Amino acid sequence: MFLRYLTFLKIVNDEFSDIVVNAELYPDKIRLSLIDDSWIDVRYPIEDKFSFHWQRGEKIYRIDTAPHHRNIKTYPRHIHLGSEDNIVEDNVTEESKSPKKISEDLCYG
Repeated sequence: MFLRYLTFLKIVNDEFSDIVVNAELYPDKIRLSLIDDSWIDVRYPIEDKFSFHWQRGEKIYRIDTAPHHRNIKTYPRHIHLGSEDNIVEDNVTEESKSPKKISEDLCYG
């Protein structure tokens, strides 16, 4: 897990230094502080368990695999869209999707 986080930090430093003002490594996550005063927590301990949480003021956007929300078709994968209570299916992180298709889904719903 630690090596995965170090690799992630290198990518952040190499590719996103124009928008990331600080990157902190914690025992269980990485926190990225962005130029717009928002922040992202990344938890990715093993391949099929993750949480990407973006906090923008009072709004949250999180994709995760926490084993709740069993009524969601993509269980355990789900998205918190704008708030903790607005839960939608995660059709973004399917393994078979290409980066282009993921980008299209994010941009055009």
